[in-house]
Amino acid sequence: MTTFGDLPEDQASGRIAEIYDEIRTYGAVPYVSSLQRQLATVPGCLEWLWEAARPAFIDGSVPEAAWGAVRGLDLPTLTPVPRPALRAMGVEDGGEAVLQGIYETFLRASPVNMVTASLMGHLLAADAADAAGKGAAAAGTPSWQPPAPPPPLPGFPSDAELGEEGMALLNLFTVDMSGSTFVPGLYRLLAHWPGYLAHVAVDILPLLQRPEILATCHDIVQKIDAVVPPLSRGLTAPPKPFDAATIDALRGSLVVYRGTTSPQMIVFSTLLRDALPGR
Repeated sequence: MTTFGDLPEDQASGRIAEIYDEIRTYGAVPYVSSLQRQLATVPGCLEWLWEAARPAFIDGSVPEAAWGAVRGLDLPTLTPVPRPALRAMGVEDGGEAVLQGIYETFLRASPVNMVTASLMGHLLAADAADAAGKGAAAAGTPSWQPPAPPPPLPGFPSDAELGEEGMALLNLFTVDMSGSTFVPGLYRLLAHWPGYLAHVAVDILPLLQRPEILATCHDIVQKIDAVVPPLSRGLTAPPKPFDAATIDALRGSLVVYRGTTSPQMIVFSTLLRDALPGR
């Protein structure tokens, strides 16, 4: 199984850096998600995708459809965390605001990433003859004003900062993605507050296989899938700059990303946000 690397934002240059900037702008988020950072490591892939999908971002179609698809989810509630308990977990005033920003960021990014992954699946499935001879899409003038993004996210803590116990705690959230394992960025950010992350583990890990949570994640995928066909109409991609083996590997990664990790980020970011004081 082919696995992909990760091109950090601070290492991007040229066209990739320009695309990263537009992803942040039209996703109304302060960072570029792992989906796009991984695609950026496949030569020509992110450029190919963005050339096709950009028109549906700069007019607001993709973000608005993605966010609208996951409004009003029927979710359970977690026990609220009293502010004194939050302080005892090591989350001070400033940290509480950072947590709010983290959850809001993932609630914006995850639905958009699901739509992006589904759109890419449509584009990968397009017959090569459909794209042959078609020129690049017009650059286009943005016609949509995205909302202001949440505050910048903190960087991920290093292994040295986490220490052995922190790493063991973080590894509780490890997931498998097409044969490789990783810890979703949400939990890596929460690792800045080990006491709070331990509380999150107690609350969240038992829910991962709960039937109602799995049903909600499935419902999210269906809601996202329903908005994608109208968005994909009129989008054309240039000829694919990668071979059939890479296309198969990309499809496998997109299925896991769209069907597992992103729906979970939507569900758990909502639950954890709503359990914070003052909600």
